[in-house]
Amino acid sequence: MAIPIRVSPQPAKAFAGIRLDFNHGTEGWELPVLPSKLSIRRSGSGKDYNLLGAGPIATIEKPGLAEVEFESFFPSQPGPYVATRSILKRPEQFADDIGRWMRSGYPLRFIYARHADRFENPYTLQIPMTITGFDRWEEAGSPGDVFYTLKLKEYVFYAPVKLQAVKTADGSTAVAKEPDKRPDLKVPPKAYTIVKGDTLSGISMKLYDGDSSRWPEIQKLNGIGNSELKRLQIGRVLQVPPPKE
Repeated sequence: MAIPIRVSPQPAKAFAGIRLDFNHGTEGWELPVLPSKLSIRRSGSGKDYNLLGAGPIATIEKPGLAEVEFESFFPSQPGPYVATRSILKRPEQFADDIGRWMRSGYPLRFIYARHADRFENPYTLQIPMTITGFDRWEEAGSPGDVFYTLKLKEYVFYAPVKLQAVKTADGSTAVAKEPDKRPDLKVPPKAYTIVKGDTLSGISMKLYDGDSSRWPEIQKLNGIGNSELKRLQIGRVLQVPPPKE
């Protein structure tokens, strides 16, 4: 069953918007232009049976995974149709982010907010999802703009069930399931050991094919203060963010 939600492009003050978060919120952005139509589908998964003497019956089971689909564009120039209040990237940068997230093997978080108090509202819809389709194109008359269709499917976290023996009130032993842990959307960072002569910009160049611009990310990830930048501890193991493909 499809639930179409029509949203006319309008300033952010009237509508909070749609946001895509990746890697536990360390990456992500709001859609710069809201789609005119947002489709959220979740189908049922019941089964039909024909019982002798009772006729056809239907069972109710858990619903299927949610699917989201919408179409919009990444603008090359600001305008009244731009709904986000964040700094705009170039259209190719938005498209590159989606492609990289799609290839990463990790889910993102789809966030849909109805109210003008933005994404902190308790009624905000947040769903872990995988990217199942991303089509992009350009149109005559809109030079520099990148138009796209994005398809997402709900991601369900799964892991082996752990059991533990517990004592009951009467002294007997029973088997109970361990409490579920909160799902982690964070991409595991890699590690680097500091050697003599290293600087954060130099480490960034070593790890990211000559790109020295990612040293602030390494600094933030490891909680390195500005006063420590000129005297990095040799032998210290740093966590480093994954490469941008």
